[in-house]
Amino acid sequence: MDEITNYPTLAKRFQIGDPLITQGMASIAAMLAEVATQVEVTTGESYLKARDVTVLADASVKGVLPFGRPCIAAITVKNGGDKLLKILGGRVLRDQNGRMWRVTTGAQVAAGATGSIIARQVELRTVTHTVAQNQPFYPVELAEPEIGYIAEVMVTGWEHAPEFCNVLDGDLVYHIQTDENQVISLVFGVTGLAGMQPATGTKLNISIYDTEGEISPSVGMAFYFEYTDATEKAAMTLAEVSQSGEAPMSITTMREICSFPGIYSENAVYRANFDFLVRRKLGAVTFLNVWNELKEESVRPASVENMNKLFVSVLKRGVTPEALQSEIRLIITTADNSYRIKFVEAIEKAVPLKLTLYVPSTYDSAATMQAVRALILDNYGRESDWAKRGEAKMLKKDIYDLLRQNVPALTQRVADISVDMIGDDTADLPEHFRYVTEESLEVFTETAN
Repeated sequence: MDEITNYPTLAKRFQIGDPLITQGMASIAAMLAEVATQVEVTTGESYLKARDVTVLADASVKGVLPFGRPCIAAITVKNGGDKLLKILGGRVLRDQNGRMWRVTTGAQVAAGATGSIIARQVELRTVTHTVAQNQPFYPVELAEPEIGYIAEVMVTGWEHAPEFCNVLDGDLVYHIQTDENQVISLVFGVTGLAGMQPATGTKLNISIYDTEGEISPSVGMAFYFEYTDATEKAAMTLAEVSQSGEAPMSITTMREICSFPGIYSENAVYRANFDFLVRRKLGAVTFLNVWNELKEESVRPASVENMNKLFVSVLKRGVTPEALQSEIRLIITTADNSYRIKFVEAIEKAVPLKLTLYVPSTYDSAATMQAVRALILDNYGRESDWAKRGEAKMLKKDIYDLLRQNVPALTQRVADISVDMIGDDTADLPEHFRYVTEESLEVFTETAN
């Protein structure tokens, strides 16, 4: 039924195309179309997190914080003075680009000698917050830095707890949370239940370390003390980068992290997947797989040495193997120190994949083949999300859906796809970093009539 006929005056203006009427109706129609699209997408959100805002909301619930990772470097120090040079932890340096660094491992360098220190690229800012009201789970929102990202937060006199589970009444702890807009807040406890809620008027001294994240320092880059005296004559240059700086986790990485069930947590009693724990703490990795003795003895002979042991195979750009292994060891032992840890070198392995495309005669077979090759390598190549997870399965139905949704020639009724071979007869080991290469991918085309 044409509802506008119930309003004769408006109907006449609509018939002559009055923009005051037609533009308003067009806006309403566009809004309803957008709402319909959102409803359709939301219907499948329980199974596939399609929207970025859903991924961000899920990440906030699972405690994935948008923290940056500071660059960590070894710096060579040459003492050109005639006195002993003492460089203590916490001292502030600046590089030749003006970025702030803080010494984490200091040194004492004799006159005329050369030493080494470790520093990370962070800048400290302090905030004093006065508690406005006495309320359970009192929140304190943290302002974003002018440049870069928050890397670490500490509250003087209070300890950080990843969650309020197993926190005793009266414990001085705080929790760090974020929302779907990636606004970071500190949350304090509830007196009489878990932790303690700060009283009205309490001053909270908050230390925030900011980092610029992904930077490109080069060997030989000069450093200098932010504050010094005339007796200190030090020449400092960058010797080695042990950990590259990183921006907060991308949406793509968050989507991978959030694919794990929500039951996995920081608590060793409930956690059943160390792969999730390590992946969440490390952020973006090139490859990671963590497995236990049961999986190990399914591919290699049993041994008493495998008892109560976790096996880790990992690749990550921008960090030395020693620093990476040390960080993973700390992550696992902090959660559960009853496990022994063994690192297994990752072995790269190309996955053979053979496809046959039945392309309608109205489409260019060569162009279709190139589009399919690019799509497969993007989704199953060395840099793909699929390759980052150890022992990931390549399913035929996923390949069919991927090609039909993204290659127009294969959406036609007469078009068809045949997955002739996935993998080969060789055994896959947990440490195999598997992906499709240009050489291992074979794509054939035939004309579909």
